[in-house]
Order: sequence, then C-alpha cells, then structure tokens
Amino acid sequence: MTRRVIKLVCPVPRSYRTARVAGALDRPDLTEITTAIEFEEPPAPDGDWSVGLLVGGSGSGKTTVAQTCYPGALYEGYAWDGRPVVDNFAPRPFDALADALAAVGFASQTRWLRPYATLSGGERFRCDLAKALLDAPGPVVFFDEYATPVDRTVAQTASAALRKAFDRRLFGRVKLVAATCRTEVAEWLEPDWILDLSTGNLARGRLRRPKLRLDVWRVQPAVWNAFKDYHYLSGSLNRASRCYAASARPAQGDAPADRLAAFAAVMQSEGRADRRRVHRLVVRPEYQGIGIGSAFLDALGELNWRDGKRLEIVTGFAPFARRLARSQRWRSVQVCPHGRTQRHKGIEERGSFGRATASFLYVPTSEK
Repeated sequence: MTRRVIKLVCPVPRSYRTARVAGALDRPDLTEITTAIEFEEPPAPDGDWSVGLLVGGSGSGKTTVAQTCYPGALYEGYAWDGRPVVDNFAPRPFDALADALAAVGFASQTRWLRPYATLSGGERFRCDLAKALLDAPGPVVFFDEYATPVDRTVAQTASAALRKAFDRRLFGRVKLVAATCRTEVAEWLEPDWILDLSTGNLARGRLRRPKLRLDVWRVQPAVWNAFKDYHYLSGSLNRASRCYAASARPAQGDAPADRLAAFAAVMQSEGRADRRRVHRLVVRPEYQGIGIGSAFLDALGELNWRDGKRLEIVTGFAPFARRLARSQRWRSVQVCPHGRTQRHKGIEERGSFGRATASFLYVPTSEK
C-alpha cells in the first residue's frame, strides 16, 4: 500500500516567553517546529467503501490526515435554531427524513418536536450525524470527534444503528469518515477500513459486531414512569395492562445489563378472546436504531402465543410499520390511511382517527 508523509511546519515568533521556552529546550535559535505524520493512504472518495474510521490519541493527526485526503468533507457543525429539529433539515420527502432519523437511533417523535438545545448529549450527537449525512455537500463526510461527547452505551448503539443505515443505503451514495480516540466503537461501527494513526497502518475488512442478548420479563406498571416521556402518544397507561421490560447485554460472557432498554404494555383485545394487543411499546433513545424494538416485539408475540393468545399491534410510526411489513414474524392485516375510530361499551371514540395506521398480527414460530 502507498505510504504518505504530511509535514507540518509551525513558525515560532520571537518573544521573551518563547525565548525562555526555547532556552529550556536547549534550542535558543528555534524558529519553527516541524512535525511529520506518516501513514498508509486510505481509499479514494470514489472507492468501493461506505464507512472509514480514523483512530488514534489526541494530537496524533487524525483531523489533518482526513482533511488532506478528503478536502472539504469536514462537518463543522450546524447552527441549530430554536425551531423543532425536524424543521432544521433541507427539504426532502418526509418519509425519507423519518427513516433516516430513525436509522441513526433518533426515533422518538416527541423529541423531533423539540429544539436542539433542549436535547440530551446523546440525542444531539445523533441529530448531528443525521444532519451531516442527509445534507452532505459532497460525496464524503468527515465527522471529527466521533462519539467523544457520549457515554459508552450511546457510542456503541449509535455506531451499530449507523452501520445498518449505510447497509440499507438510506444516505444514498454518501460515504462517512469518522475520527475518534475511542477504539471500542470500531466493532460496532463495522467500518470498511481503519487507519490507526498511532502506527500509520491501514487495515481493510469489516469487523464483526458483537451480538446482544435480550432479556424479557414481567414488571410492575410503575416502571412505565421511566419510559412515558419517550412515547409518541399520551403518557397514560391502561390499568388493565400486562407490563414487560427488556434489557440488553453482550451475548458472550456474564456482563450484566447496565439499564432497562425497552418497555411494553399488553392488554386484552375487545371482542376477541383469543387476542391481546400492544398498548404501549417504547425503546429508550440510547438503544434505538439497532433492532431492539423489533426483537422485543417478537419475544412478546411468542410469549403471548404460549399463553394461548395471538398478539396484534397498531402503529402510526411509518418507519416501524415498514420494518414490520418486511418481517416474517408479522402479517399485515389492515392499513388505515386516515386512522380509525374505536368503540368502547358501544360508545364510539376518536381512537387513531386522523393519522395513518397499520395493523399487524404475530405469526408464531409453529406456523412458519
């Protein structure tokens, strides 16, 4: 592979203080500082790759290398204004924007309606990722200090969600070069190449992302309080609900889950003794975008089937409905472009009228 050298020359102006420092270094005639960065050249912008990763400690030259090899690609941040974040993106079909936001793990619609300044650090990180990739001015986006401001869980789950989005071509032909000192994100991001600036060596080939184990169990309704702010409907919970929670942890080893990842409430379907329906389903923002919601829902469907009940779900979140439509575990039973009304004890209620919904019924493993 071709090795390249970048020489950086920094002039040292003469002053009393710089003379004192130069004297302490036993270099009284020092007029400039020269630094050389030697590395194997990463793939060209038009190469056969989607995601690249630059790793190395602070000051190792990650930014310099990226700006030299991919000029004009640096995402320098965006001046988010006081409008909801969903209004801060360039014009495009709304469904495409919703898919992209969900793909980077920013799927809580209630958060879309908030200004950027009111979001958490993890949510801001995901918004910046989406902004950089959706509104990219060129074929390559260089995202500096990738995952630096977020905790380990968000860094890993956001990386996994981002890789899935690239595999689905949700950002078109745009390529990403991420620079970080956090080497633990590499196996979650699954980059097509990694350039380690501590050695200057380039490695090609995707790593294998660690598998997660999802643990599901019954919980008390009070657990809902930790999730209700992230649900796109009201925060109320039917008192007749059967409640479940899920946690995620590495499939290998005995490392415990550090927090609850998802919550669901299930209740009896009216007029159908053999069915239950999903009343509430929420995945915490730091776990969104990596398929936990779908896996959790599959597990609930199987649990209720073993209990003698078929599980159904009605969703008004278009990206999730499209995901269920692709699944072999769920069968589409009804699509209501304008929503539907509900009846309770003979009285017609508004229900989902006015918003598009799709209904799905669980297909048990015994029927596949």
